[in-house]
Amino acid sequence: MADLDPEQRQVVFRIAVIGGVGQRFLELLNTKDGELELPAVAGYHPRFIFQVFPDDPWAGDAKDAPALEALVASLDGLVLTDDFAAGSHYSAAGVERLAKTLAPMKLHIPSAVFGGPALAEEWGSLAGAPVLHVADPRGDDAVSIVKVLVKALLRSNIRSTPPPPAAT
Repeated sequence: MADLDPEQRQVVFRIAVIGGVGQRFLELLNTKDGELELPAVAGYHPRFIFQVFPDDPWAGDAKDAPALEALVASLDGLVLTDDFAAGSHYSAAGVERLAKTLAPMKLHIPSAVFGGPALAEEWGSLAGAPVLHVADPRGDDAVSIVKVLVKALLRSNIRSTPPPPAAT
């Protein structure tokens, strides 16, 4: 769940970026140390903290799996990446394991795909909900994914945030 600081009017979202072109996705966004500060929305200053993982964090020595599993409790969104180049395709086994790791509490978090429609379809069938947006990784359209995630995350978090106390 997002960290909300009502005094600073700041909200921090944690986003997992999983797949072979996760680093390229962050480079297109010009993140600083995996963080992206966004303009104020409804008086709040949203900040995304991205953590990049390989297409199957549980494969091989599974060295990335513990970090992803630790992130699940505070995870707010998900970007799955896939490229059409050789060696950058998504791992079906990794996607299935991710769905099992996020189930049942986090399976329906806002998600987007920086990749092809096959990955979007597979994730949608495993998660039981369609991805919010699909962007072609051959282009430079990472920003559209952030816009969609911001809209979904702020809508759900601002709606669930109690109003500030009345001034006395």
